[in-house]
Amino acid sequence: MAQILVVDDQKSLRRSMAITLSRAGHSVDEAASGEEAIRRVDESLYDLVITDLKLPDQDGLAVLEAVKARSTDTEVVIVTAYGSIESAVEAIRQGAHDYLAKPFSHEQILCSVDLALERRRLRTEVRSLARRLEDPNDPSSIIGQSEKLGRVLEIVGEWAASDSTILITGETGVGKDLLARRIKQLSPRAEGAFVVVNCATIPDNIFESELFGHMKGAFSGANRTRKGLAQEADGGTLFLDEVGELPLEIQPQLLRFIETGEIRPIGQNRSMRVDTRVIAATNRDLRAMIKEGRFREDLYYRLNVLPVEIPALRERLEDLPELAGHFLRRFARRFGRPVEAISKKAMLVLKSYEWPGNVRELENVMERAVMLCRGKELRPEHLFMPGSGDLEEASAPTGEGSGVGDPIPLAELERLHILAVLKGLGGNQKRASGVLGISKSTLWRKLKEYGIDASKLASSS
Repeated sequence: MAQILVVDDQKSLRRSMAITLSRAGHSVDEAASGEEAIRRVDESLYDLVITDLKLPDQDGLAVLEAVKARSTDTEVVIVTAYGSIESAVEAIRQGAHDYLAKPFSHEQILCSVDLALERRRLRTEVRSLARRLEDPNDPSSIIGQSEKLGRVLEIVGEWAASDSTILITGETGVGKDLLARRIKQLSPRAEGAFVVVNCATIPDNIFESELFGHMKGAFSGANRTRKGLAQEADGGTLFLDEVGELPLEIQPQLLRFIETGEIRPIGQNRSMRVDTRVIAATNRDLRAMIKEGRFREDLYYRLNVLPVEIPALRERLEDLPELAGHFLRRFARRFGRPVEAISKKAMLVLKSYEWPGNVRELENVMERAVMLCRGKELRPEHLFMPGSGDLEEASAPTGEGSGVGDPIPLAELERLHILAVLKGLGGNQKRASGVLGISKSTLWRKLKEYGIDASKLASSS
């Protein structure tokens, strides 16, 4: 069954389509105008929208634009009179799946709907398969042969079979979520659900409802009964990411849940038991938070039954070449780039960096480097790591957006890239123009525009 919205100002035609589609097993909403259609699209997620091209307040192209702005997966079929076929063709250019010329039969509308929904299903399936082939959350993405990482993997291999709570600690970006998935994969619950709760992103006032669920009418806005995430993980694993951000008022209920295995949805007068294994992770110092009164000591001990700390990337730099190579191959495939290897000089640059953002930062750096690289070998001028010694002095941005992966204006990114290329080539403008794929005169204008003195770069190299 699909969720379908039919938009037409002619009530008889709109009702006829709605009845036909409902009899075919679909759930159908109706709208008599473009404004009403856009409002409904804001309120609900539809699999398909069928809209007349000519509406009293605005045309079907405006509805098409609004639908695609909210969900590119929603298919759109345009209904049009013979005299506006050209407009219908234009709608297809803008993303509509098909158009139906009036008058049309019940069989024609059902055929068009079936084809549109099949297209949507195939696109979703292809995307799902692509994610499976290259899943950044795949536990096998824990890469490295270092002694420190090996010790961690050995420990979790021994503890995975247990149902005891595990607390994973480590700096931001070290891969705590991947390790949690590895534990689940190695446990007897491998086929069960893996439910992630990011404690830092759920608003305090709805946390209890999100974690334990609620009954219809339990509070204002509770229009239906909702199962909590702890219950969703029944028979599987509940992963509490960033558990240090957990609201203080919810901590006693989490403690009770871990101790008893029972939950009580808001508005329900009895508890229910669930079979859920809890894994928690944090980059915060929970002991310090206990002293500050921001984290319960009894909850800490219940979470910290089996503690695991993941070492920072700078503590296992022997794993860096393998990790960098892994990301290079992933992004080269994803972006269709010819890059195949990392030069020795580029690897020296990577190894000399402190990596405050750990593996996640390395991933971001490699993604950007692969995008900038036009040849088969990734070189130092393709790398950008804020705080990496001389490169920062030559090209450090100011203000916001200076971190890897942070928003940064396109012009600033161009300036930084030109600086990095010139720095890597000792200020040689002729070679730099070749690497950048622009003429010497264009490079000269860019240097003037950005106030870059290439001679200083040559003297400092």
